[in-house]
Amino acid sequence: MAEVFIVLYVTNVIGASLAEYGILVAIQMTTAILVYIPSAKLADRIGRKPFVIATFLCFALFPLAVVLASNFATLVLAFIIGGLREIGEPSRKAMIVDFAEPSSRGRSVGLYYLVRSLSITPAALLGGLLWKHAPQTPFVTASVIGLVGTIVFAVTVEERYAG
Repeated sequence: MAEVFIVLYVTNVIGASLAEYGILVAIQMTTAILVYIPSAKLADRIGRKPFVIATFLCFALFPLAVVLASNFATLVLAFIIGGLREIGEPSRKAMIVDFAEPSSRGRSVGLYYLVRSLSITPAALLGGLLWKHAPQTPFVTASVIGLVGTIVFAVTVEERYAG
């Protein structure tokens, strides 16, 4: 809902330059790269669910952190949170694959991503409509939805199904 508007918010509302935005994206991607493999290895030892919850929390907090940022230093913190969204991605993807029959894993994963992509497609349109109300609105709305989703996952998915 807010992802496509981040560059506009950072450059037009907060006032960062495009070069600074490029640095922020580099910080986000570096953070993601640094946590991806170690978190996967650690999740194999202690369980996947905490890492998936951490990913969902970072997805929820990233748009809010961007809205709360007021300068480049606080944007750096926001984009580190954005990079930490990858901390549970190996675990989440493993959960998806684990639910599929071995002979149809490729099709199952493809179907998952098709359904997911189709279900979130209207979010950008909704985000645009909310932006018209106020630029912060799609970010706060995305955070609230993300936090609710995180709570639902944490309460309803048992660790045995996450591992």
